[in-house]
Amino acid sequence: MSCLPVLLLLHLLVSPGLQAPMTQTTSLKTSWANCSNMIDEIITHLNQPPLPSPDFNDLNEEDQTILVEKNLRRSNLEAFSKAVKSLQNASAIESILKNLPPCLPMATAAPTRPPIRITNGDRNDFRRKLKFYLKTLENEQAQTTLSLEIS
Repeated sequence: MSCLPVLLLLHLLVSPGLQAPMTQTTSLKTSWANCSNMIDEIITHLNQPPLPSPDFNDLNEEDQTILVEKNLRRSNLEAFSKAVKSLQNASAIESILKNLPPCLPMATAAPTRPPIRITNGDRNDFRRKLKFYLKTLENEQAQTTLSLEIS
């Protein structure tokens, strides 16, 4: 007996055409899992010493507005990518930030204001603004994923 029919059957079983198609929700969940892992990894690095001083304050309203504006997401990420270069021992964060652009939602219009300002070399300023930015991304992505699952 020839092994050709067995090989043909095996080929049909593993060919992409017969596998379950990836839905939009499945691909979004998978890609969001990668984004969520990157965000968690950055936050872990941000929480390592040296930690901020006790008088570490929350962001002012203007900074919060800039960081949540959807049309500034890419510009803000570029600002963080530039600012991380002035920090010591931040190469791990820098490399993760380089992989984050696919996680950003598409802008619907051109930015109407400049991106976030981060004090050069100030790890506390960088940390609190980046944490707020990442939490905003994470919350928005969770809402988007939930609305896709419902529909």
